[in-house]
Amino acid sequence: MSKRIITYRRVGDLDIKLDVSVPPSAATGSVLPAVIYFHGGGLLSGSRTEEDVFTPVWLKRSTLQRGLIYIAADYRLSPPSTALDIIEDVKALFAFLARPTFSEQHLPNGISLDATRLAVAGFSGGGYVARVAGIYAEPKPKAVLSMFGMGGDFLSDHWLAVKDTYLRFPGADQITDVSVAHLLDPSIAAVAEMPLKVRSDGTLSDDENRWYLFTHAWHKGNLLDFVLGEPISATLRGLPYADRLAAIPPRLRPAILEDQINAAFPPTYFVHGAIDHCVLASESEKTYQRLRELGVTAELDIVPDADHGLVTRTNPPLPAPGSDEAQERGMDFVAQELRK
Repeated sequence: MSKRIITYRRVGDLDIKLDVSVPPSAATGSVLPAVIYFHGGGLLSGSRTEEDVFTPVWLKRSTLQRGLIYIAADYRLSPPSTALDIIEDVKALFAFLARPTFSEQHLPNGISLDATRLAVAGFSGGGYVARVAGIYAEPKPKAVLSMFGMGGDFLSDHWLAVKDTYLRFPGADQITDVSVAHLLDPSIAAVAEMPLKVRSDGTLSDDENRWYLFTHAWHKGNLLDFVLGEPISATLRGLPYADRLAAIPPRLRPAILEDQINAAFPPTYFVHGAIDHCVLASESEKTYQRLRELGVTAELDIVPDADHGLVTRTNPPLPAPGSDEAQERGMDFVAQELRK
C-alpha cells in the first residue's frame, strides 16, 4: 500500500505525526505486528520522513519484506520541549495505536494491527526514544532494536565535559553561540519534525539549525540542559560520576533512563560501531550488561571499525564492513520476538 500520514497527537497547534505502510503481502483478514521507527538527530533535530538524510531506508524495506507493518513516528524536539514531553508523546503514540478503531480508520479494509505485538527501532537520538517506549509505553513493546542509540549513560563525561575537540561532522568546529542563539529564545515554537539535510557546502543541518545546537552542546558539555529543560550540566560536571544521579531533582529523574531500567524491559538487540565518536559504544554495552543482570534477553552486536551510523571514517564515509549483516541480525531478533 502507499504510505499514509496520520496525526497521532495534537499539542496546542502542533500536529505530531506518524507514517504507516502495510506490506504488499498482507492478505485480507491479516492481523499483523509492527515495527515503529524513531529517528535520530540528538533529540534536537530530525524527522520520521524520508526527506531526512539519516532515514534508514533499509529498515522499512526489511520490515515490509518480513510481512510486518512499518510505522515511523515523530516526537517533540528539544528545545523548547524536553525529555518529559517525549515520554508523554510515546505514551500517547502507543495508546493511539491500541485504539480499537485504529485499524478501521487508518489501514486498508481487512488488515488489522496487532497492538499487542509492537517492536521499536531507535537510531542514535531515537535510541533514547526507543528506551522510553521500553520503560513507559502501554502496551509494552515486545522488542527493542537499538542502533547506536543514546540514553545509556547521559551522566557520563562524554556528555557533560567541556571539550577542546569537536564532533566529526562537517562544519562542527565553525559553530558559535551566535549560530544557535535563536534556539535559546524562551518563546521558540515547539516542533516535532525538522529533517536533516546535506547543504551545498557539504555541511549538515536542518532549516532551524537545530543540528548545530546539538553539536555545539556536545562541545560545551551542556546537552543535558536542553534535554531536561533546566541548566543542570554545570552542577553535575563538578561532581564525581557516582554522585551525579543523586543530584538530579526528583521531578527530572524519570528522564534519566539508565535509572529506570528494570526486569520488565523488553528483549533488546544492540548494534553499535566500535569506534563511534558521537554516541560511545559503552552506552549500549552498559545497558546490555544491566539487562543481562536482570535476566532480560539481550544481544550486543559491535561492528569493528564502524563510526557513528555504522560508517567508516573515510571521506566520503562508506558503510562499514559487517554493518549490513549486523542490521539484519537485529531484524531477525525483532521478528523472532514478535512471533512469540
